[in-house]
Amino acid sequence: MAITQKQTESNTAGTPDFTRGDARISELLTHMQEISALGALSALAAWDQNTIMPEGAGEVRGTQMAVMQGIIHERWTKPQLGSLISQLEEVVQNQSFTDADRGLVREAARTYKQYTKLPRELVEEMARTEAASFEAWRRARSKNDFAAFAPHLTRTIALQREVADRFGYEQTRYDALLDLYEPDLTVSKVDPLFASVREVSSTLLKRIQESGNRVDTASLHGNFSADKQVELCREILQRMGYDFSRGAIAQSPHPFTTGLGSPFDVRVTVRTNEQFIQQSLMAAIHEGGHALYEQGSAHTLVHTPVAGGASMGMHESQSRLWENAIGRSEAFWRGQFDLVRKVFPAQYGNVDPATFARALNHVEPSLIRVEADEVTYNLHIIIRYELEKMMVNEEVAVESLPRLWNEKYQEYLGITPESDSDGIMQDVHWTSGFGYFPSYTLGNLNSAQILATLRTALPNFDEALAQGETAHILNWLQSHMYTVGAIYRPDDLMQRLTGSTLDASHFNHYLTSKFAQIYALS
Repeated sequence: MAITQKQTESNTAGTPDFTRGDARISELLTHMQEISALGALSALAAWDQNTIMPEGAGEVRGTQMAVMQGIIHERWTKPQLGSLISQLEEVVQNQSFTDADRGLVREAARTYKQYTKLPRELVEEMARTEAASFEAWRRARSKNDFAAFAPHLTRTIALQREVADRFGYEQTRYDALLDLYEPDLTVSKVDPLFASVREVSSTLLKRIQESGNRVDTASLHGNFSADKQVELCREILQRMGYDFSRGAIAQSPHPFTTGLGSPFDVRVTVRTNEQFIQQSLMAAIHEGGHALYEQGSAHTLVHTPVAGGASMGMHESQSRLWENAIGRSEAFWRGQFDLVRKVFPAQYGNVDPATFARALNHVEPSLIRVEADEVTYNLHIIIRYELEKMMVNEEVAVESLPRLWNEKYQEYLGITPESDSDGIMQDVHWTSGFGYFPSYTLGNLNSAQILATLRTALPNFDEALAQGETAHILNWLQSHMYTVGAIYRPDDLMQRLTGSTLDASHFNHYLTSKFAQIYALS
């Protein structure tokens, strides 16, 4: 039964659903169910490739994924689907339809328009290229051989330029790729935001360095077996509320989360370092934030494009909220440190939660983005953003990228990578395309604003965390944000959650006040 407009408009009342009694909505849902099932199988193939696929299977997997993407393209570009969407775009504005109906039609129309601008041959070639590029990246990174990866990156850049040109843009080609991950995001909007973030981050980093104050990180280093790390990650995820009856954890070269039918099948991966526990632990909490968001979608939204996050920036708001605001807090580890001691008793029998949490907030420029502290993290993103713009807008040769990468790391962070494996090749993202990295910094900005709202709504925020509770946070996010999936556009969702659209001042205040306290800055 369809819920009423009043129920849909409320944050906490009712479960969002579609007007299934309407023949046109029902027909659209049938189309979406088939496409969703095909997409889930494609994602499953990618999950397998990243985790346990035999090394020699890369070529055949590329063919399989290309065929699957071709079939998905054919389903998305059916003329009858386009006609149905066109009819519904106006019809669903009627108040007799729900917000879920409007979100469904909006997202279906957006994706339909994207697919119809790309020929099937191009979509299949992109899938083959991505599969081959991933295998080349994995081998090249292990051997520190950028030259072996460069031809694949060159091909990816060419394909991404073609995609952008076919989508169209008003100012810069890169805008078309940004819009894939964050609707209506453009370089003209990102540049001033990132300039502000860079200024705040750089100034705070300089203050910390000039203070001479240090944080002891010895508790993060030692001997930690990979299997035991995964065991600890699993237990932490369970306590966060991640449902393993609808999820799984594995190891991969780069941590990620994938929805194979959200909210009923949402999986995470981590990467372990047997001498440094922070790497796997923070990756688990980060990916857990993504997974909680996906698992939190109302079950009524399954098999549709509104099951899951509203955008990549909103998705990253949850991974960064759980990883940083919660997962690096002393209160969180006071409530969870019994697990750390249980899994690694020899290493942590004489370490207290405050020391461990303080170590997780150590600030020091480093080479690896996924291990970066909160103060320097966004500088890693800005470097990638600037290089992506140059690549897509034909302002740099691929052969020059390692040098430019190293120069920017020296300029922004005062350090230079000793190898391309820890430099230009450290991220897997460029095996598939461009435009995603800015979502991480948008996520940081969104998360700080959501955190401010959470602290107002939950006066016992830290006290409950210190008692080992996270349900108070998850329940609020579930009822106010997760359950509605992508029904609302990002700006609308932020307005509903926090009372205003994105405002970077929340992040600037959060970052400065937190680390001024940790490092006793005057």
